[in-house]
Amino acid sequence: MKVFDTHVHFPWDEERDAADVVEELVETAQAAGVVHMCLLGSRWGDFNKRVTVAMDKYPEMFFGLYGIDLDAEGPEAVHEAAARGYRGLKIILPLKRYDDPTYFPIYDAAEEHGFTCLFHTGVIGGGADYRIQDPFDPALIERVRPWEGRSRRAGVSSAHMEPIMLDTIAFNFPELRIIGAHLGIGYYDLAAHVARWRRNVFFDISGGEMVRRHVIERRLVPAEISHFKLLYGSDNNARFADEIRDWQTVFDMLRMSEEQRERIFYGNAARLFGIIPIEVPSAEPAGAATGDGD
Repeated sequence: MKVFDTHVHFPWDEERDAADVVEELVETAQAAGVVHMCLLGSRWGDFNKRVTVAMDKYPEMFFGLYGIDLDAEGPEAVHEAAARGYRGLKIILPLKRYDDPTYFPIYDAAEEHGFTCLFHTGVIGGGADYRIQDPFDPALIERVRPWEGRSRRAGVSSAHMEPIMLDTIAFNFPELRIIGAHLGIGYYDLAAHVARWRRNVFFDISGGEMVRRHVIERRLVPAEISHFKLLYGSDNNARFADEIRDWQTVFDMLRMSEEQRERIFYGNAARLFGIIPIEVPSAEPAGAATGDGD
């Protein structure tokens, strides 16, 4: 089975040479059956440059998503990313809602280049997981305080990244390919409804054990969202094989067919990124005659 992993972070080890890391990443991915992946740049550090190294070396495997800062960059950054071979944008932590009109020029440029935009959706993770960690542990407090300090009074909020905002973007940019990450974690119902009614909105299933558990316990698939609108994503760069195996176990429990699994693991992403060509009729200008008469 071929796998297209739509949510892979470049390994967070800036001390090592990017080319060496890329070779290890390719070896691990290929051993798990991953033939293509969206490799995510970042608005922090030099990860956009490191993703470029991967794209240049293995252009058939890596589909780079440029990590853009919606509040510090504009459409010119999208044009530059396209010129460098990027295939889309990775978007996270805006200071305003994703659907704020001040971001529309960026989305317009992305639509112009045929980009796919991957938006983080749902409550964002933090420096620790207090479902399993003690918030009064002094060592933990010391470790997470620098992470907490980066957003102090900056206007950061998970509320800016609710999946309902992808609905606004889809209405205004109907040819922009949109992926919501983590199935809208914490906002599954909204994510499912937006995907159901907006042609170019999809959600990846990255998020690990918690998303898998919620998919089963809340009967999200296929009752609320179908295999036509889901994309496989590991949110990972070391556990490719484990993540694929765990999702196969979930799909066994859901009695999903091989055809349905193929669309999630490979086919939907392959269509989004043009590996599997589809004949799409050209869009008529707004207000064009429909033949219904006036």
